Amino acid sequence: MTTPAARRIRWFLAAPPQVLLALLLTAVVSVVVLAVSELAAGRVNQTRAEAQSLNERATHVSELRQALVQAESGQRGYLLTQDPRYLQPMKDAAARAEKAFVNLQASSLADHAALQRSVEIVSLGNRKLDEMRITVNQAEQGRLDLAMAMLKGGFGIQLMEDLVGRCNEFEHQQLAALRQKQAAISESLLQQRFGVGVVVLINLGFLALLANMMIRQFTLREQHRAELERQAGLLEQTVNERTEELSALSTYLQTSSEREKARLARDLHDELGGILTSAKIDIGWLEGHSKATDPEVVPRLKRLAGVLDEAVDLKRRVVENLRPSLLDHLGLGAALTWYVNDTCRKANLKCALRMPDDNESVPAEMAIAIYRIVQEGLNNCIKYAQASEVNISVERTQGGFRLRLSDNGAGIPGFRAEHLSHGIAGMRQRARALGGRFELRTAPGGGTSIEAFFPLAEPAARP
Repeated sequence: MTTPAARRIRWFLAAPPQVLLALLLTAVVSVVVLAVSELAAGRVNQTRAEAQSLNERATHVSELRQALVQAESGQRGYLLTQDPRYLQPMKDAAARAEKAFVNLQASSLADHAALQRSVEIVSLGNRKLDEMRITVNQAEQGRLDLAMAMLKGGFGIQLMEDLVGRCNEFEHQQLAALRQKQAAISESLLQQRFGVGVVVLINLGFLALLANMMIRQFTLREQHRAELERQAGLLEQTVNERTEELSALSTYLQTSSEREKARLARDLHDELGGILTSAKIDIGWLEGHSKATDPEVVPRLKRLAGVLDEAVDLKRRVVENLRPSLLDHLGLGAALTWYVNDTCRKANLKCALRMPDDNESVPAEMAIAIYRIVQEGLNNCIKYAQASEVNISVERTQGGFRLRLSDNGAGIPGFRAEHLSHGIAGMRQRARALGGRFELRTAPGGGTSIEAFFPLAEPAARP
């Protein structure tokens, strides 16, 4: 049994080299597309990660600047109004600024230059927060004049301007780098799409070439199949014609054989019967005239008369085998009854025979065919079946006559309908020659059954 893997290997070995080359090139291009896509995806992911870091740093710087501005607003509001309500917003803004310090440094760890700038901004931010806390503490302790002097001294303003400038510069750098990364991502995606498109076009070209070759192969295969079907049809037609010729020849030979047997039987009955009868009469005359002259001749004449009786009986048996006289004179029923009963009696075989009514007329050709099939089937039953009982029936049906013959024997071992013995093939041919059907069923230990149907020709319609 051939495995699927073996069939695929045989298909590949049988495929044309052009098809294998197209398949190989398509596979190589597909692998290249996969490798290029993976490399481009890796670069895009890396660029996206860098862009995300740049965006986070710019966001943290913006949050830091905004928090310091809000904290400074709270500081100035408290120093100018002495209203404690300005202190809580300042503290919240300072807390957000310190959180932004940590986030900014954490997002800059992978970039040495960005980390250095972040450290500078964080240092300035801490100095600004310290300056705001010092002035607020002095005002809370009653030294408002000293706090206002420090505020008016311009140190905090200069520190804030320097911090805002550095934050703006750093933010602009990060946003510019972010735009470059985004442009690089877009360019990489565009290149990837272009590369994939080119490779897909190449693959489509290979596939089109492969499809063209496959279509040609399928077309050639279809033409070859059509040619094989045509040749098979011609061969089948030739076989049918030869089968019909052989069937016609077999029918002709069987018919000729029956005619020849009938002629020979008549000749033996008429000529040889006449000769033997004359010899019998002459021997009877010699017996009557030899008693007085030579008594020793009488025993010899009696032996000769016995030999003539045996010759007459042999002639009768030969004539009956060639052409049963009962079939011609009394019909199929009488001929089959005598033959079946006599044969089964000699073979010590139990027999059941059922025949149609005596007024049923069976055509001569059909009668001899039925008789010969019964003769062949009964001989096979006696010789090979080892049966103890046989059932034979001939019945008149609506369209013709049906013959059934069955036994309780051993059956036919290894029987195959396509390989029939000469005797069974002859029985089937006799049925087919008259337009009938022949069927044989057998099973090991289950006996053998023969059924033949002989149709009657429909009577011609009256004008």
